[in-house]
Amino acid sequence: MLAIIVTMGIGAIAAHQTDFIDLSPAFAKIPFLEGLVKKPVETSEELLNSPIEEENKKLREEKNEIASKITVLEEEKTKLMEQVTELQTEITTLKADKGTQETVALNTQELANYYREMKPEAVVKIMDNLDDETILMILPLLDKKQSSKIIALMDPQRAALITQLLLAQKS
Repeated sequence: MLAIIVTMGIGAIAAHQTDFIDLSPAFAKIPFLEGLVKKPVETSEELLNSPIEEENKKLREEKNEIASKITVLEEEKTKLMEQVTELQTEITTLKADKGTQETVALNTQELANYYREMKPEAVVKIMDNLDDETILMILPLLDKKQSSKIIALMDPQRAALITQLLLAQKS
């Protein structure tokens, strides 16, 4: 009996090495023959559904989602950069305007200083040749007594207009 088992064992080992054996369940339970039982080959469908493949599929999907999010974010970044450029241009323009306004204010203040030293009759002759906007900038810088004398010496229609503009400017 021992000889039969040994012969079957050797035969089983030889068959397993050449993949010709299909041990019956009875022989598969013998401890030294358990490892020799032929295992079924996984099909390609089973391989595709393996946990690693499932994880790879999920990772590919996540990668695609991240790539689309990156694309959207890059588009938003481009739009924001355009807005930044527009705002920087606007800031530059506003700074230039502010500089111009400061220069005008300084020049107006300097003119007001000159007109303070002049007689009202001379100032009226000069203001007859100035535009209303310039007069509206200079008159408030003079003292009230001198401003009132200058307005009184102006042509009545122009004096009325300047007075209305001064009132509108204060409101």
